[in-house]
Amino acid sequence: MAKSKFEYVKNFEQDNICLPNCWIVVRLDGRNFTKFTDTHSFTKPNDSRALELMNSAATAVMNEFKEICLAFGQSDEYSFIFKKDTQMYNRR
Repeated sequence: MAKSKFEYVKNFEQDNICLPNCWIVVRLDGRNFTKFTDTHSFTKPNDSRALELMNSAATAVMNEFKEICLAFGQSDEYSFIFKKDTQMYNRR
């Protein structure tokens, strides 16, 4: 199999796990969000189309990962909270 130019990232992987019985929060931050909003002519500060898009994307993530119990958005980022007892990806 051919090596990807991102193969080096595996060197940074560790076997650490998140503490048991603790909430896991994953935050996803937007990339080039200003350019995206300009391209789609969203109005500031809260274009309903942008809000609906972000909420739909978060809903799709929650439907895919049943271990998520809460999601919330702020600006161009969304945070997803996994259940305290989740064993998803062995808590890595």
